Amino acid sequence: MCGIVGFTHPGRDSKGVLAAMMETLAHRGPDASGLHVDENIALGHRRLAVIDLEGGAQPRIDEETGDALVFNGEIYGYRELAEGLRNDGASLKDHSDTEALFRLIQRYGVAETLERVDGMYAFAFHEGRSGKLYLARDRFGEKPLFYGLRNGALVFASEIKALRRHPAYGQAGLERAAVRQYLTFEYLPGDRSGFEGVAKLRPGHLLVFENGKADVQPYWRPVYGGCGPNLGQAQALDRLDALLDESVRQRLIADVPVGLFLSGGVDSGLLAAACARQSAGITAFTVKMPESSYDETEGAARIARHCGLPHEVVALGGGDVMEAFQAVSAMIDEPLADYSLLPTFLVCRAARKTMTVALGGDGGDELFAGYASFKAHRFAKFMSLASPALGACLRAALNLLPARSGYMNLDFVLRHVSQGFGRSVDIQNALWMAAFTDREQTALWKPEAMPENNIFQPIGEALETCAAKDPLERLIHVFTTTYLPEDILAKVDRASMMNSLEVRSPYLARAFAEYAMSLPPRWKAKGGQTKYILKKLAERHLPEDVVRQPKHGFGLPLTDLLRGPLYAPVSETLMDAANPVAGWFQRPFIEALLAQHKQGKRDHRKKLWTLYILFKAAARPGK
Repeated sequence: MCGIVGFTHPGRDSKGVLAAMMETLAHRGPDASGLHVDENIALGHRRLAVIDLEGGAQPRIDEETGDALVFNGEIYGYRELAEGLRNDGASLKDHSDTEALFRLIQRYGVAETLERVDGMYAFAFHEGRSGKLYLARDRFGEKPLFYGLRNGALVFASEIKALRRHPAYGQAGLERAAVRQYLTFEYLPGDRSGFEGVAKLRPGHLLVFENGKADVQPYWRPVYGGCGPNLGQAQALDRLDALLDESVRQRLIADVPVGLFLSGGVDSGLLAAACARQSAGITAFTVKMPESSYDETEGAARIARHCGLPHEVVALGGGDVMEAFQAVSAMIDEPLADYSLLPTFLVCRAARKTMTVALGGDGGDELFAGYASFKAHRFAKFMSLASPALGACLRAALNLLPARSGYMNLDFVLRHVSQGFGRSVDIQNALWMAAFTDREQTALWKPEAMPENNIFQPIGEALETCAAKDPLERLIHVFTTTYLPEDILAKVDRASMMNSLEVRSPYLARAFAEYAMSLPPRWKAKGGQTKYILKKLAERHLPEDVVRQPKHGFGLPLTDLLRGPLYAPVSETLMDAANPVAGWFQRPFIEALLAQHKQGKRDHRKKLWTLYILFKAAARPGK
């Protein structure tokens, strides 16, 4: 697990520029660093040592061919891949997955190597013979990669803050069209980074840079259905069980301590059971939240006892929350308003004291239709026929009631569901989750500053690549290609890397995920039950009451925090007239949000937090 940077057309001060870029990624790679500069390419690497602690140094260079590689992530099954290379006569210098990836690319080329490997990765490979530069990102987007193309030169980095240390991007500011999308989604879908001239390489995509031009194409896309009409449920469960076991086995391989994030839910519970079958010494790790409606410690303890795993519980206090707030505020460099980033940061910080690698349950909800949105989607067609005025009336009525706090309280849910009334089925889910409605954005922006872009274009683009006709599978596809990589996995990557911790996601193993996608939608959401077949699998390994308990998200009582200790720093940031984006928005509108929330008249947690992160990202210096 590492951080990578690089650029073409190196100049006299290339080593100094690389060093400055790499400095911003020290948290991603505290164990070692390396750089390489020749007449064509400059590459830098920060290392978190996980595999082959003595070997595995980067950049990986072949002095004879001029080939060069920098790589962030893990290649699972690398031992078998390395053995195959040796059997074919290849000479490998060490026992790292970096060396296996490097030699695979040299032998088979980038395209075939991408087909052969499973992992979480972002890498840059410079081919000495042709001068081509290849950038690749893993299928689901577990690892980030940003790039910019200007005046025929390409610059890339694992984080925006590193890329902005390059002289060509030091003054890059936020892009208004991207900000408008962010204020709806709370993250940036597609290839937008939020900053002018800076793009994200999309998951499952390969960029080829040659002669000053970049060509970006997908090398993998999700495919749904195809399991066959005669497949029985028991057979499917057996196959899922075996694939998950193999995925967990591969993700437990490391030369450093490995643990498991355990909540009280099905996803992490299944991983706990699989870990117990692989290695009884794996420690399950749970953080006890300070507010009862957000806490899952009791359920996690039951699962750990049932599976026979050692279980460590760390209780969080108010001081921990403030530390997380300050750390996230200081390090955020891209607009990402999922406030569960705060507890995720705290979990990762606490876990890093005893482990370097942790397994997490991300991906299960997207693959098996686990969110509340999948329940509500049954009624999406009816809601699309309702008048938008009805939704506005419902929200107006809710405004007359006292604001409530607590996890997923009823007025919070009703308010957000009503935002989809009268809108297309395809975009309703985004509106249910939106921080700001269209009307609220109109009130927020100054008329002369508000861009006229299509907010929901990324959803349309995602659906254009989906051949599935079933409405549920189409929604699964949208979640898998937008919300999963750009919110959930981005949040986990940033929170874990801020603490120099690697988090692996067994549900996103290629074989397991592709098999899950092949299963019929009726086995994923059945009636009002989400994750139907995954829960059937869980019944084999977990207590029934654990399997049947309602889904619980991971969060903190942000509503109350924004009326208490977070109010002063958030309001100070939002009222800073010198902030680069302050002039885009109506200050009285933001003042009203702050006052109504502080006085308990309204719950504006999503709006205030979304704006706060935006202002912090805008203020982040490019140096």
